[in-house]
Amino acid sequence: MTDVLFVSGWAGVATLFPGLAARADFTVPFIDGDEAALVARAAASPARVLAGWSTGAHMLLKHGAALFPRFTRVVLFAPFARFTDSFPERTVRTMRAAMDADAAATVRAFWQNCGLPQAPAFDPAWAAPLAAGLDSLLLSAVSGEPVPAGNVTVVWGEGDRIVRRKALDRVLPLLPGAALRLQAGGHWPSPDILAEHCF
Repeated sequence: MTDVLFVSGWAGVATLFPGLAARADFTVPFIDGDEAALVARAAASPARVLAGWSTGAHMLLKHGAALFPRFTRVVLFAPFARFTDSFPERTVRTMRAAMDADAAATVRAFWQNCGLPQAPAFDPAWAAPLAAGLDSLLLSAVSGEPVPAGNVTVVWGEGDRIVRRKALDRVLPLLPGAALRLQAGGHWPSPDILAEHCF
């Protein structure tokens, strides 16, 4: 039994985080199930630590009132209240159209913008669920109700090009009592950063 449940981000497959899947209950939004399935998995988890990155952090934040009290510690890496807080809707729709034209190139470009040192191989089976995930993200939003967050740490990279500072600033008032940890680097949390905050 693992002590950490990690809900990754859009296209946040295990190969982006070497060794993490062996140490945590690791799940990827849309590829491993929709939001309802991932939230149900979190609600049933025996882990003490709940962590989410980007889209995963967004999903956990949406259901924080029910989920956060179940865990000793919650870590949200680059959370957002709405994906369009960082990008205009037209930009997201352009990315969605690009998924239909060339999913592999679109995902690789996203990984590059995340700050990955090296992109892993792309599995064509990911294309359809990730495209559907972008459709979902265009509509998904956290309610404006704050969630008590004394056991929550928010981690954000100061060079993040995906979840920008203005998006982070819309999240923080929703998490009264949360600790904020600013890191060097971009959107992708390195294995060292994950180990520091999750284990």
